Amino acid sequence: MPELTIRKLHPVIGAEVTGLDLGKPVDDATRDVLSQALSEHLALVFPGQDLTPEGYLNAGKAFGPIMRQHYSQNHMPGHELIGLVLHTEGRKVAEAWHTDHTNHEKPPLATMLYGVSVPSAGGGTSICSMRAAYDALNPEEQERLCGMRSVNQLDIDRVGTRAEDEEKYAKPVVHPMVRTHPVHGSRAVFFHITKVQYIEGMSPDLSRAYMEDLLGRMVRPEITYHHQWKKGDVLIFDDRATLHRAHGDYDRTESRVLWRILVEGDRPRLV
Repeated sequence: MPELTIRKLHPVIGAEVTGLDLGKPVDDATRDVLSQALSEHLALVFPGQDLTPEGYLNAGKAFGPIMRQHYSQNHMPGHELIGLVLHTEGRKVAEAWHTDHTNHEKPPLATMLYGVSVPSAGGGTSICSMRAAYDALNPEEQERLCGMRSVNQLDIDRVGTRAEDEEKYAKPVVHPMVRTHPVHGSRAVFFHITKVQYIEGMSPDLSRAYMEDLLGRMVRPEITYHHQWKKGDVLIFDDRATLHRAHGDYDRTESRVLWRILVEGDRPRLV
């Protein structure tokens, strides 16, 4: 087992991991350490990595099996389990707070991003702890949220979405608005505002208004880690207990290219 150093980057969320070349095979003991670190810190940064697509897939497998992503138009040619995040082509930056692929029965355990080409300033990624957000709510709202369920569906009006993806992934899926972390045992608020069609018992408009109000009260700097990209960074965050967003505050004449991997997760449940 390599000698890892784990250094907190933020009092609540985020840690840097050094002493590990993600392009090399990872033993079981290291996998256990990484799993525990991710569930505790919720976001891990591995700086200075130099990865081929094959090596990057192996890096993702250190956290679990790789999950197929539903926007096939963004798949890397020849490596369909890697998604390409390319804002150089005028693609819209995902600036709304969200957690990935909630329209799946088993949303991802984690999202992993690799900085292949990054701008000189701006263009970062922020991750907010929904575990800390839940803990900060008053008991009455916690109880109310624990009784809510969201109905999720692929946002099929997204530009470029292919018909085969709509057919595979557009079926509505119901998830609890609060889920229990299977490793950490804690609770976290869980929803993707643009994939929630409605909250059961609410109209779509009221559902949207409630979620927007909730986000406005929950997301705060003191529970958010902002990652400013450097070439070669690998950033992985726990989708079971976080929301994340991209920042479009960079010079669009510069390149911002990230490789994305999703790690298979389990069915969200509230214990």
